[in-house]
Amino acid sequence: MHPAAIAFQDPARLHARCEIAGVRRRTLQPGYETTVAVPDETWQPLPDGHPERFAPSIFTRDSGLVELFRLPDTVFDIPTATALVEMLGDPFPVTLGWSTDRPGLASAHTEPDTGLHLGLHIDNHHALPYPSRETARRRLCVNLGPGSRYLLLADTDIKSICRTVHHNYATHTPTTADLRMYVTLRRPVHVLRIRVDPGEGWLAPTAVLPYDESTSGQSLPSVTASWLGHWHRGLFPPLI
Repeated sequence: MHPAAIAFQDPARLHARCEIAGVRRRTLQPGYETTVAVPDETWQPLPDGHPERFAPSIFTRDSGLVELFRLPDTVFDIPTATALVEMLGDPFPVTLGWSTDRPGLASAHTEPDTGLHLGLHIDNHHALPYPSRETARRRLCVNLGPGSRYLLLADTDIKSICRTVHHNYATHTPTTADLRMYVTLRRPVHVLRIRVDPGEGWLAPTAVLPYDESTSGQSLPSVTASWLGHWHRGLFPPLI
């Protein structure tokens, strides 16, 4: 699918903090699930004019928008971040908890039961089927430092992937396995690597867009806290 599967609230700001690479399959890698989809690490700057391809259209729902933002100065730890999230308009946000990630991780997200890294994956907390996938809650993640980290986002959404790998996609419930099959079939997909510094955060439709986080190349650990919720666009000031 055309990269417009990603819609950023402010795509013009991507050049300064975003790179792009291909995606490959990794099999039987220690510390990872048996077969995963990961960046091929051939990171390149975004081509001129490329960010404009990620501009939202009149059809982009708030639930489908990626937003990069700076936290208010009053938010500097998990309690103050939690208090802020509770005031954003969703009366029932889902708390996903917090984690401290050491530097140098190509893939920060792991399967809780096994501790194995997931690579690029989709959130499936509510297991919504194909027809209603766009109604899923967005993920809100804040980086409380002290180190920087990266948000990794695929440029192809899971519904497009399902249409390729399943004949009965309309009744299918998308999973990360669909993305892995798509990459195994050598279908074209790229991933954006977006730097998120301490005191910054992001909102993204991670039940629709395959994603991960990374601390590659960093010298300090970083603490993150995450939630799921139905939030309107524009709740935070964008990154400068």
